[in-house]
Amino acid sequence: MPIYSIFRMKNHALLMALSAAYPVIGYAAGAAHIDVAPGAVTAVSSSGPQRPLVKGAEISNGDTIRTGDGGRAQVRFSDGALISLQPTTEFRVDNYEFSNQPTGQEKGFFSLIKGGMRTITGLIGRSNRDNYKVTTSVATIGIRGTEYTAGLNSGGDELIVHAGEGLVEVCNSTGCVLLAAGESGSVQGKNEKPKRTESRPQLSPAQPDPNVMPVFSTGDIIGGLLVPTSPMPTTGTATYSTIVNASAVTESGGVWTPGTLGSASVTANFATLAVSTSLSGTINSQSFNVSGSGSVSGNGMSASVSGFSGICGACGCSGSVSGKFYGTGAANVGINYSITDSGTSKTFGGGALLGK
Repeated sequence: MPIYSIFRMKNHALLMALSAAYPVIGYAAGAAHIDVAPGAVTAVSSSGPQRPLVKGAEISNGDTIRTGDGGRAQVRFSDGALISLQPTTEFRVDNYEFSNQPTGQEKGFFSLIKGGMRTITGLIGRSNRDNYKVTTSVATIGIRGTEYTAGLNSGGDELIVHAGEGLVEVCNSTGCVLLAAGESGSVQGKNEKPKRTESRPQLSPAQPDPNVMPVFSTGDIIGGLLVPTSPMPTTGTATYSTIVNASAVTESGGVWTPGTLGSASVTANFATLAVSTSLSGTINSQSFNVSGSGSVSGNGMSASVSGFSGICGACGCSGSVSGKFYGTGAANVGINYSITDSGTSKTFGGGALLGK
């Protein structure tokens, strides 16, 4: 099983945007509800009964959420937190208390039993970070930011984390490691001290699904999380070429054999509002390479495909790349791409989440 990463935000900008875009809602009985649950997703209550989870289902204290092979779940908590669970994951709500406003007495204690999760934390832990904790078999995760992902290997004896922005603190009985933006750390056994590592874990690729890949409609869903955008830069340029997550490359009719996105690059000039992009990969066991240019508008971008080689052959390709920037200082961009082979009239594409 792939091991996942941890992203923490430097300040509360993302959480403030989240609170503005998605107001906190009180839940009389449950701690949370399910936003999306493609694939096999179930919950087991503390008393033992198991039930399937679908969109709108309620999650209560003591519930353990389980995702099967290919199953994913996005869970929205009453304090505004969002948690996206990867395939073959078990996540338990140990002790959750929130009554619409942070008082310092609220609690958010969870357990990641296996698998991986991504989250944007909510109001719990803002006034007292000791009120929030995720426990794993080898270490605990405390928040000093608002966004992170975490994951265990299949044996449950290794946790690898990666700090996106802000600080991440990972602790066990032997000590703690505090990771700044761009740093990675690992814990190899509960009796081993957390330490920094050069390894950067990868997220499990998702199959294309409008619920869990970038769709860029009201409430952007990027990599399985509903992500609010932050104020855009007005100067400087940025190049996004690290593939954080990507769907398979598929043909719209499902005739061609799915492929993979090998590389992707988006360069944005926030002063001139110009953008260029290039993509390469495989589809139907053949390579493709496309490039294009376009513009930045608000927190979005769009480009038309103009250059091409590979599967498009002499007949050429047409298509587009659209995306949304998000995170503090436009730290990431999520893109959708659609390409039509003029020779066969077949359209293929996918989605991806890119980092700088």
